[in-house]
Amino acid sequence: MVAMDRPHIVFTAAVAALAAVFAMCATAADRVEHVRTAAEPYADELQLGNSLAAAGHHEEAVPHLQRALSLQRSQHGLFDLRQQDTLKTLADSLTALNRVPEAQDLLLYRVRVAEKNYGEGNPKVIPSVCDLGDWFSQNLLSVEARMTFQMALAIVGTTPALKDPIIVEPLRGMARTRMRAQSYPQSGDGRLVLAKRQEFDREGEEALRKAVQIVETEPSPVTPATRVETLIQMGDWYQIKKSPREALAYYQRAWQLIRATPSLPESVTNAFNVPLRVYYPTPPIVMHVPGVAPANTRFHHVQVEFTVAADGSVQSARIVDHDTRDQYARDILAAVSDSRFRPKLVDGQPVAASAITYREVFWTGKPRA
Repeated sequence: MVAMDRPHIVFTAAVAALAAVFAMCATAADRVEHVRTAAEPYADELQLGNSLAAAGHHEEAVPHLQRALSLQRSQHGLFDLRQQDTLKTLADSLTALNRVPEAQDLLLYRVRVAEKNYGEGNPKVIPSVCDLGDWFSQNLLSVEARMTFQMALAIVGTTPALKDPIIVEPLRGMARTRMRAQSYPQSGDGRLVLAKRQEFDREGEEALRKAVQIVETEPSPVTPATRVETLIQMGDWYQIKKSPREALAYYQRAWQLIRATPSLPESVTNAFNVPLRVYYPTPPIVMHVPGVAPANTRFHHVQVEFTVAADGSVQSARIVDHDTRDQYARDILAAVSDSRFRPKLVDGQPVAASAITYREVFWTGKPRA
């Protein structure tokens, strides 16, 4: 099997509160972050909630995380920085359970906490704003994500600080938003006319190029992992645009840095060990969420086998198994055939990978009796 990136699909979330939350946050004096200790009364609840969330047991994790958050606020106050990690983990679990409005409220509040502690215009707020932007992006709310990353950039302003490494993440976030939107043509991005989508694509590419320019400054002002990840993302961008020659130049540069840099995270060192899908035009049937109770839905699958060529394209795709309508199976086969992959590199050179399998799953409503 090959690594796949498929964000949780969500269709509803309000963003009107976003501007209001930012406006409500008054500038405050900088405050020293406290270190959580085992003596804290919420430590046991928090540890259990974090462990359950990490294991994917979100239904069980939520009440423990909620109790930990309540205890943190009771002991340290509503705007204490200790709660930031708890807010993030709880929001992630709620999102996994499709409790989207609750998750969004927590992440908006998390930005407010950062602003209350650091001040609206302090660059220390940017990581929390970027986390909110990524959440919008992962949930296919590309318009809201773009606005949020622009807010992060606005904190820095239009001064020479735009060359500061702190803006690398919001720049990359703007590009990630556009990259994800390519794979979900039926998502909220469909609200945009073609000309506007093209404008946002150009904006995303320019943002990513700016990020690459910053990380490739010598000596690089960012961590080695961020430098490599940014170069790989630029390669992925070109791969999505079906420009494998341009993509390969960035992949090989990243591969060289991986080879030359010790102690990189495993996720970075393994970036070219297997093909990784970067683009998949998700079929409408897969995007569709039946408007019925789970008990009234039916699970389906389509399994496809194919080869990822050295240029990242898909070759010789064929259906090996399916339990759905032939039309749905053909639609999924066509989507897989049009997919793009970051190729496997061996000694810095792209190689083909055969016998790759992908199993697409989706749900439909059961026929009425």
